[in-house]
Amino acid sequence: MLVVLNLTSCQNEPYDSFTPVVINKQISVKNGRLFFQNKESLISVFKDYTTATDEEIDKLLNPLYQKGFYSLRPIVTSKNEDFLYNHYKEKSKKNTYLKSLSTAADDEFIDSFDAVEKIIGDDLYASFLNSDGEIQIGNQICKYTDVGLFITSIENYNLLEDYLVSKNISKDMKIATEQSVKEAIHNEFPNEGITNISGDLEYFKLSEPETDVTNKTTNTNKPNLTSRSASIDPAYNAFLSNLNPCSPESGLFGSLFGDNNICIDQYQSRRRVKTKAFNYNYFFVYHLGVKCVNQYRGWTGLWRVEAADKIKLIVESAQFEYNANKLLNNVMINNQSQSKTYYVNNQQISYAPNNMTINGFTYTNLNESALPQVLQNDGLGLTFEFFGTGNTGLDNLIQNGVNSSLKASQLNNYFYDGLYSIITSQLRSALQNNIYLPPANRTFVAKFPENGKVIIQKSLLDEGTGIGVREKTFDWGAEIKFKFSDNGSQDWSMSGAGSGNQLIRPTNFRVKIIGAVYNAGAWHGNKFNIGIE
Repeated sequence: MLVVLNLTSCQNEPYDSFTPVVINKQISVKNGRLFFQNKESLISVFKDYTTATDEEIDKLLNPLYQKGFYSLRPIVTSKNEDFLYNHYKEKSKKNTYLKSLSTAADDEFIDSFDAVEKIIGDDLYASFLNSDGEIQIGNQICKYTDVGLFITSIENYNLLEDYLVSKNISKDMKIATEQSVKEAIHNEFPNEGITNISGDLEYFKLSEPETDVTNKTTNTNKPNLTSRSASIDPAYNAFLSNLNPCSPESGLFGSLFGDNNICIDQYQSRRRVKTKAFNYNYFFVYHLGVKCVNQYRGWTGLWRVEAADKIKLIVESAQFEYNANKLLNNVMINNQSQSKTYYVNNQQISYAPNNMTINGFTYTNLNESALPQVLQNDGLGLTFEFFGTGNTGLDNLIQNGVNSSLKASQLNNYFYDGLYSIITSQLRSALQNNIYLPPANRTFVAKFPENGKVIIQKSLLDEGTGIGVREKTFDWGAEIKFKFSDNGSQDWSMSGAGSGNQLIRPTNFRVKIIGAVYNAGAWHGNKFNIGIE
């Protein structure tokens, strides 16, 4: 679906070798901003580096720092920490706000990176913006603020500056805009998406979440995140049983550029675990996923990834939706309403419409990496794609627009209870393996053409030793495409960016997650649930 470069780690190379022989020609620096020729160039670079390591991203950015670029939130590594400290210290000599990086001013400046993360949560995209929150795409200057995104031509940049001053909007994300000003701007421009202010000056923001997404206490009579995350490690199980849900921070206007849920467990003065679940939308690019990272605060005060003895990223449920044109009163709906497709062990198992016997399946050679990104799983995962959920009562809730949190919780229970048993039985027969159990990494796709809706639920178990970060991207880049015609067998199927006829982005993100690391002889971490019990 989307092409991502397989970049090799530079972890063991000296810092000076980070400067590549050939600098990425899609990026340059103009007037202190990163410059991309067009939106497509930005999307291409963003896709290429979304899954890159911090060292690989720094290899991209270091030549740009040499040309006078300062990231809004730089990517810090053990090898570039000294350089970044001195780089920003040099900038402070020219900036009356920063003054000097020492003592209290030093702490204030360093802490501002965490504050900025609540507004621009994506680590990669924040590193592409300059210290004023700006980026240039073609002839347009795009300025991100704590009240939204403003876009204007380079010729009329002074009009944008005048507008920010007239409305008392902070030009620096490290200095918050007054709450009353934020509310006034959002009331003046209530619509989601792009709004024209005057001339070529435009404003972009997202709408508020459709329902309350505060944490909810899980009913102990239902299967819960703790029981589904049990381990053979007694120390981990003891830690998990005593781990209370945290309240993710995202700031008062944390939904300004999408879902940005962050919890931090600081277990030493210089060490912390950060757990994130996000669905960022920055107008030009988006990023949907989860992350757990162990961080160390170096002598400069900057936080960077540090390897832990063990690390776990566990997602019981990540649910999200794609909305498209409705397909009403169509024969295809009736013919395919019982269609079920499984992708497992690099094979596709298809059950013909209206034929749910075990003899109804056919095998087709399939390389899972050829699937759209959103359908892929880590390792030997399992993806199953249905028209509807297979549960009539639940389908009625979804089709009739019942409260999103209610249907999300019911879908989660069905995913682990009824549906788990069904797919286990069917796949044991299909694979001729009576001890087969569905893997921990699973993707369920429920399609509702008559509602114009595709609901996806994912589960994830990602763990490792001697590393400092686990991250899973579910979808990213620009819009993906679906085939929504009504005249063939490929109707209502996901496709890559080069085909299909409707551009869509993921919405209504809900999650139950645990991020944990074992370090210094003990487990540390966070768990939370957003919009789903």
